Amino acid sequence: MPHSRSILSVIGPHSGCGKTTFVAHLLRHIAGLGTLKISPAHDQPETSTREDALIGKNFYLEDTARLHRAGKDTAMYFEAGAVHVERMRHRAGGLAAGLDAAMKRFPPGVPVVVESSSAVKLLTRVAVVLVLRPPPREIKPSTRDLLPSVTDLLINASDYEDTATAEARRLEREFPSLRPKHTWFADLLCEPLPEALLTRLRCLLLPARR
Repeated sequence: MPHSRSILSVIGPHSGCGKTTFVAHLLRHIAGLGTLKISPAHDQPETSTREDALIGKNFYLEDTARLHRAGKDTAMYFEAGAVHVERMRHRAGGLAAGLDAAMKRFPPGVPVVVESSSAVKLLTRVAVVLVLRPPPREIKPSTRDLLPSVTDLLINASDYEDTATAEARRLEREFPSLRPKHTWFADLLCEPLPEALLTRLRCLLLPARR
């Protein structure tokens, strides 16, 4: 699914690994980004009379009021500096149509950080970042299938680099298809992202500003 914008995919093995925190860090340090969070819809879409609540057959986009609600990941993205935020939920068969509808709502040319494993194969992306907090309690099948596509592995760990390095090597032994071009280490709750990682992603997402 081609889009005339730079797209960064952020994936994780399970909830709680630090994907949302990582995206918020990016938004604080790279100006001008939008974000799209995608999740399965286990229930019927909520009905709404708001004009900005787009409802499809098997997907829906949350309206602006819900996106700003305190405590939601999308509200955190706005607070961190996102220029535009969307949240798309989909049921079986609705991912492609919902993704296309969501992307059309972003201003032209705005780079988008997409937090989703399911959408990776439908996107032309500049990089795929796997955020992992060791030891991973599981790697869901949708993420496992994407390991060959991972360009950047971010170990969300303490600042003991030897431990993080050992964890990265263990992961690559356990999952031979995981061969990232770059491996990074950071405790996302206590320290900033590596400056080299920020520089790399800034150049990929905003090539005209290099």
